[in-house]
Amino acid sequence: MIKKRDLVVIGGGAGGLVVASVAAQLGLDVVLINKEEAMGGDCLHYGCVPSKALLKSASVAHVMRHADRWGVTPESPSVVIKAVNQAIKDAIDSIQVHDSRERFEALGCEVITGEAYFTSAAQVQVADRKIDAKRIVIATGSSAWIPPIKGLDQVEFLTNEDMFSLPALPKSMVILGGGPIGVEMAQAYSRLGTRVTIIELAPRLLSRMDVDSSNILADALSSEGVSIVLDNEVVEVTEQENVKQIILKDGTRLQAEALLVAIGRRPVVDSLQLEKADVSYAASGIKVNRKMQTSNKKIYACGDVTGEMPLTHVAELQAGIVIANILFKMPKKVNYEVIPSVVYTDPEVAQVGVSVEQCKKLKKGEVHQFEISQLDRAVTDNDKTGIAKILTDKGRVVGAHIIAPHAGELIHELALAVQEKMKVSKLTSLVHAYPSYSQLNKRLAGQYYKDRLFSPFTKKMVALFNRLS
Repeated sequence: MIKKRDLVVIGGGAGGLVVASVAAQLGLDVVLINKEEAMGGDCLHYGCVPSKALLKSASVAHVMRHADRWGVTPESPSVVIKAVNQAIKDAIDSIQVHDSRERFEALGCEVITGEAYFTSAAQVQVADRKIDAKRIVIATGSSAWIPPIKGLDQVEFLTNEDMFSLPALPKSMVILGGGPIGVEMAQAYSRLGTRVTIIELAPRLLSRMDVDSSNILADALSSEGVSIVLDNEVVEVTEQENVKQIILKDGTRLQAEALLVAIGRRPVVDSLQLEKADVSYAASGIKVNRKMQTSNKKIYACGDVTGEMPLTHVAELQAGIVIANILFKMPKKVNYEVIPSVVYTDPEVAQVGVSVEQCKKLKKGEVHQFEISQLDRAVTDNDKTGIAKILTDKGRVVGAHIIAPHAGELIHELALAVQEKMKVSKLTSLVHAYPSYSQLNKRLAGQYYKDRLFSPFTKKMVALFNRLS
């Protein structure tokens, strides 16, 4: 008789590792299956971690060239791409320790390397081994979506899986896509010395972020030499003597040494044979309810494979929902209303909660903003580009949008305010250290009271109190 395991987790990325780790430590018989020997998923090896390491190297090069902004003699750095690659690898290797096979085996997981697929509603197979399970979690992640552009399959192009290990720094690069990956990599490679062009189908960059943030970032990238082509698309790609010829819909022809495809992601489901497990899915991902259950209630899914906000912190959120429902039998449901999003360009772009358009439709919705150039710490750092917006409804915080230095850190205080439905007064009454970037949130919240405090009515009341004193 084949032993039925308590839990099988397919996929060793952020979501799968959280589920496997907690379940094993709480005594469940857990099998963790990962396609590759190295665990950690796309974020660790080809996404969040290497991209931020690359951005840091690029930032250092940029500061050296423009050191005169701070009264220091500028330098023209010599970028050694192999050394940059090594810095990226070192960052990955350092974090990889937490996601290693040895660590998870020590926690009590059986770790199997290989490609898993379903043979029934409660059984998976890896190579010639079949594994029965009481519960199964699918966390196979996503991969780069390759658009059906004429000639693209006949040329060499880059995706997030190979852009962090280039043998040489390309002299020129065209990036397809002006989303988070596209703009981050455009700024990184441009600062390292590559001539970069972004091509975006939408009429602006970062179409899911605040429009003012998008425009400010576009200006910042343009000022650094990045060319931006909006409201256009690539219809054909050819290659001659290692030079890519990119033909746009309007007839424009571009040439570049490297071509990076960063248009979007697709869930990794093709090899799973989900039909045999009665699991419903579409091109956008595996369909799940708010408990993260698939159409087969004994099979759960979390992370990018669900198609819901492909972010590492969302995968971890979903993993927590899976744990609550499988391990503790708590009918917990996921809530995506308070998820901060961050783009790690310079300046950073961050947002949480409702959009400006949504806020304006609320009966008592208000939008207030504060210029980063008025923040003392930004002035001392001579890093004054950006704006911040706070969105309120009936005096409570419902959203925030920031483009500023360290916006990815600043957004979390505002995310907590949205989550807890805080009154704006809670932010203004909290003492923030001076001079810090976090004072931005206090100054921003203060904009809500600015017109109220200095209104004609308030002045009359103060005058009356003054006469009575």
